[in-house]
Amino acid sequence: MSHQLQSRVEAIVPGILALKRTIHEHPELGLQEYETCKLLETYVKDYVVYERMHRVGKTGLFIEIKGTKPGKGKTLIIRGDIDALPITEDANAPYCSKNQGVMHACGHDVHGSCIVGTARILSDLRDTFAGSVYVFVQPAEEILAGAKLFLDDPEIDFSKVDGAFALHCSPEFEAGKIGTKQGGILASSDTLEIVVTGKGGHGAHPNTVVDPIVVASAIVQNLQTIVSRETDPSDSVVVSLCSIHGGNAFNIVPSEVVLKGTVRTINPASRDAVEASVKRIVHAMAEAYKARATVNYVRGVPPMVNSSDWVDRVFRVGEKVLGKDQVVHLEAPSMGGEDFAFIIEKVGGVFIRLGARTPGGPYGSIHSSGFYCDDRAIPTALTMASSLALDFLGAE
Repeated sequence: MSHQLQSRVEAIVPGILALKRTIHEHPELGLQEYETCKLLETYVKDYVVYERMHRVGKTGLFIEIKGTKPGKGKTLIIRGDIDALPITEDANAPYCSKNQGVMHACGHDVHGSCIVGTARILSDLRDTFAGSVYVFVQPAEEILAGAKLFLDDPEIDFSKVDGAFALHCSPEFEAGKIGTKQGGILASSDTLEIVVTGKGGHGAHPNTVVDPIVVASAIVQNLQTIVSRETDPSDSVVVSLCSIHGGNAFNIVPSEVVLKGTVRTINPASRDAVEASVKRIVHAMAEAYKARATVNYVRGVPPMVNSSDWVDRVFRVGEKVLGKDQVVHLEAPSMGGEDFAFIIEKVGGVFIRLGARTPGGPYGSIHSSGFYCDDRAIPTALTMASSLALDFLGAE
């Protein structure tokens, strides 16, 4: 099987590279990926034998590939996201974006092209497995809206699904490698908006006002103690206030200040505890200064928690098809968020890092104008995704 798979990977790599470069040069933002979706849909129609395919929303694709081996088999989800970011790409980059101010700065051009390439390989090898592969070509990951489109699709029965995985570019290690870890690998992503209401007035007469700027300052300072004094040092928690607005003049105390921020946790229990602490501290500070405060705490994506059996499978399969030195055991989670966590939370599975940096080459951070993914990541992604799917579905 390994030789049969490898020959197929080698045969389609040039076409997948060309597809990736086209997508990279023509990036589209979340829920606007019309041409990207059409391009990938055409590739599937040309090269994949599928049981069914339909649009999810206006710019997503669901594809089912059914194995022909006798037996019931399992059902597996594999996902590739396709949206870009509102970033202007470094003009010196090869295959630079032609859409000014929009860039594939997170590798979704790689994910989208490789997911349909994997679909093609699994379609070619459908006589080796029973069961089904659900391929999610997902829009709008960057705005955390795409996964829910699939969860809400009435034509996708998640009760039949036995597992899921996704690969995601990571410039922290070199192209040719993959990596993952047991337990939490990505954080939840929650947002908070705090409105502090006091009593405005003249800055020269502070005794006549209730200054919401002073209250907001106390809130900012005391919220930092959630991490420093309420959280186990071995746990990972972020509470960041990233926006503060209030007042327009140098001598007028405003009546209101608005704070906005993000909260990230890996442990679901910590997520509950942090939310309760934020609300307790905000209301206590407001009361102490004779002000009022409201907290709008919105839960976004949950933590991405890998299933233990899936992590074991990644290490076993990865070491077999890529080599032991090419499989990285990640030590720490990232505090970034991912909406594929909604899928993993529902059906179990694993999130896999795909090495993107040129061996010996420069580092290009995700979500930066200098991000890039070395072409050597493409055959690695195709080999790993196909092998992992075939292993899970019992191919021999």
